[in-house]
Amino acid sequence: MNRVLSVVSLSFVLLLGGCNSTQAPAPVVYYGHTEGEGSAGVHNVISGDTLYSISNRYKISMRDIVYVNKLTAPFNLAVGQRLKLPPPREYRVRSGDNLYAISRIFEVSPSELANLNNIYAPYTVQTGQVLTLPSATPNVVTEQVAARDYSAPAGKAVPAASVSSSDLPAPTTKPTTTRTASTKTPVRKPKITAKTPARSSSKFMTPVRGNVISNYGPKSGGLHNDGINIAAPKGTPVAAAENGVVVYVGDELKGSGNLVLIRHSDRWMSAYAHLDKTTVKRGQTINRGSKIGTVGDSGSVTTPQLHFELRRGTQAINPKLYL
Repeated sequence: MNRVLSVVSLSFVLLLGGCNSTQAPAPVVYYGHTEGEGSAGVHNVISGDTLYSISNRYKISMRDIVYVNKLTAPFNLAVGQRLKLPPPREYRVRSGDNLYAISRIFEVSPSELANLNNIYAPYTVQTGQVLTLPSATPNVVTEQVAARDYSAPAGKAVPAASVSSSDLPAPTTKPTTTRTASTKTPVRKPKITAKTPARSSSKFMTPVRGNVISNYGPKSGGLHNDGINIAAPKGTPVAAAENGVVVYVGDELKGSGNLVLIRHSDRWMSAYAHLDKTTVKRGQTINRGSKIGTVGDSGSVTTPQLHFELRRGTQAINPKLYL
């Protein structure tokens, strides 16, 4: 009986801002020219720390932490060990910030940052405003994250800078962007323009019938399953858990095999890993119950099963609570 280790759990980094929700925002890790939690991009391991607890504290996936620090199984941590932290998914604007200065901190273009957050001329940001940061798609995590040094100097001054209009998008264009790349050379794929349909129910549909062989939650060795694993015969149809838009189809995420990600309304995302075949395309609008692929044993497993995850924002949610 196989199960997916937490280090193979999925990073949902295709989420876009703009979905209205009354849910309180997730804690934000500060990076930038004033110090805050995580501003140095490093965590010093203390007694009782595990990969899961560190991941949960900083709202960064365990997979990203493992690859950035080149950790190997069983992923034991030593007190005093310094772990590099990947950049956060969000940034809270601080006094003195402007769009250009923030773009310099995270090495992204002002245009991309403005587009992603629906910021238009004169491109002002407010203290306390939470900005969604452009980030790579799941396949980038597999190789590029391992090679890049994400540590950031604490308290590094970022001089004020004016924003050049040539760096920013035309104010008449209302953008919807998704940044993506291949595992070797970053490649920008076409934008997903399909509008996310409303959900048909407050509950999600179980994507395949079978025996749950690994539940959501902590596992041995400080690991954590961010979803559930359902055993079913190879070739069994897998259904979309709710109405949504397909934002990723591929096999670049190591360990996950053939993977489909579907974006739903209200900041929800569902993931379907270890598929044998996929029957949908990126950008396709999908209905609840529609076939998206078939059960397989691709990736890190040796017996047919589906690894299924639900996330709201960047937070993994126990699927059983919503099925």
